[in-house]
Amino acid sequence: MTRLLGRLPRIEVDCDALGRPSRLRWEGWSEPVEVCNQWRVEEAWWRHPIRRDYYKVAGPRLLALVYRDGADGTWHLERVYD
Repeated sequence: MTRLLGRLPRIEVDCDALGRPSRLRWEGWSEPVEVCNQWRVEEAWWRHPIRRDYYKVAGPRLLALVYRDGADGTWHLERVYD
C-alpha cells in the first residue's frame, strides 16, 4: 500500500557523484537511501512544461518516491510506501 502525498512537500537531498539521492532530509528527519529505480517524465510542453527526474529510494525505515523538478531544481517527496 502507498500514501500519495497531496501537497508534495519539498525536501532536502544529498546526492552521490552521479547526482542521485543518497540522503533525504525533511522536517528534522534524515535517512540514508539507495536508488532502486529512476526515470524521467517530460510532458505538457505546449502549456506549462513539466520535467521531473523520479527516483524510487529505499532506506533502513523508508521506501519512497521522490523527484527533482527540472524547472527549478527543487526536490519533492511524492509517495511513501508502507
